[in-house]
Amino acid sequence: MADAARQWGRRALDFVDAVERLSAPGVVTLFESEIKACGFHAYIMAGIPQPGTALADVTLANGWPPEWFEVYTRDNLVAVDPVPRYGASTVQPFGWSEARYDKESDPSAHLVMTRATEFGLVDGYCIPLHYDEGGAAISLATEYLNLDPLAKNTLQLIGVYAYNRLRSLTRPERQKRSLLTAREREVLRWAAGGKTSWEISVILRISERTVKFHLVEASRKLNAVNRTSAVAKALAWGLIKL
Repeated sequence: MADAARQWGRRALDFVDAVERLSAPGVVTLFESEIKACGFHAYIMAGIPQPGTALADVTLANGWPPEWFEVYTRDNLVAVDPVPRYGASTVQPFGWSEARYDKESDPSAHLVMTRATEFGLVDGYCIPLHYDEGGAAISLATEYLNLDPLAKNTLQLIGVYAYNRLRSLTRPERQKRSLLTAREREVLRWAAGGKTSWEISVILRISERTVKFHLVEASRKLNAVNRTSAVAKALAWGLIKL
């Protein structure tokens, strides 16, 4: 037992020491290697989306099957997924089975977990994280969860350090992205394509007054003097693409 504790402890310390010197791709590669050695074949590191924010906007690293991520984001399954919902209420890591729900009264939650199995995500382990700006989670998937307490402690330490390292490396870019809401970026994308406020209102099925409001707000946040300047800054900062 003592030898096992030392081995897991050394593994965690080696990881912590290594990630401080790695770039984002290196952190992801090392993290994937560590969780694979513990029996996990898929994962996601992401914040819990706030209203108006897409999951893709708050995802730091995505090791889910591409088809599942597409389904999950397209159908906004994060809104009914019992795993992140339970993670928001606890600071302790937990197995997916601990995120309990009643399939009769909560069929949407049951649907998420059932559909996940179709992509090989049968069981898993979730490490919740909490920051001033909101919650986040590292969710690891496997066919069958069988971790001893020492492995769980090591995974928690590895996960937290990997997430924080990636967060620190990508934060400047994400701070810029978070300047604008999803709707403001959408309006600016159409404006960048040469659409008038009225045309954008028809495309998005909102009033022209609302379109102008979003353009004014986006310009204010980007410190732009007009919509042309706002579009130019949004393109230059990578907030929108043509």
